[in-house]
Amino acid sequence: MPTTPTARSAAAALLAAALALCAPVLLTGRGGPDEEAPREPREPREPSAAAGAASGAATDPAAVGTLNATDLAWIQLMIPVNDQLLPLLDQVAERSPDRAFREFATGLAERHRSELTELHALLDEAGVEYTNLHEGHDMPGMVTDEELAALAATEGAAFDRAAKTHLREHLEQSARVSRSEVESGADADATALAAGLDEARADQLDELTALGG
Repeated sequence: MPTTPTARSAAAALLAAALALCAPVLLTGRGGPDEEAPREPREPREPSAAAGAASGAATDPAAVGTLNATDLAWIQLMIPVNDQLLPLLDQVAERSPDRAFREFATGLAERHRSELTELHALLDEAGVEYTNLHEGHDMPGMVTDEELAALAATEGAAFDRAAKTHLREHLEQSARVSRSEVESGADADATALAAGLDEARADQLDELTALGG
């Protein structure tokens, strides 16, 4: 899916904001002052070609192992973004009057849970303990608790329309930030996951469009 300069700038700005929030955790490798010390980072792997365009792990003070600051910010952003979508997908799978939409939501939830497993594994391998730095934030592409509550109070066709609007925003935004990760990340596994996620989002958006979203 083509990306406009404006969309790229917005995605880069979002990752920069995520990086600013992540920096204290990334530098220490722990979620808070009272939490136990992190595990030893994994042995460095061969960095991706994107490392040349970004500040390398060897010179990046916020890097951990082969994960540079962009890798870490992207992972720390994508985990809560995916987490917050799961309750919406569960609502759709249970309550949508459209069978095809219910099946789409079920499959999308499975994919998102698989992505979450891979995202957490990247942090685990680097010895970084996950902390939700974006809890309570109203981030582009992240469904808020208030929006979930409003959706729960909606039924029928209105429910489907609202859910599809949230899904489109999530799919588009997560694709944008993943493309930024591919461009500026350093870790081969992280950038490969981001590239696969971007490709998956394109297919998912096509499916959503076919469903009227």
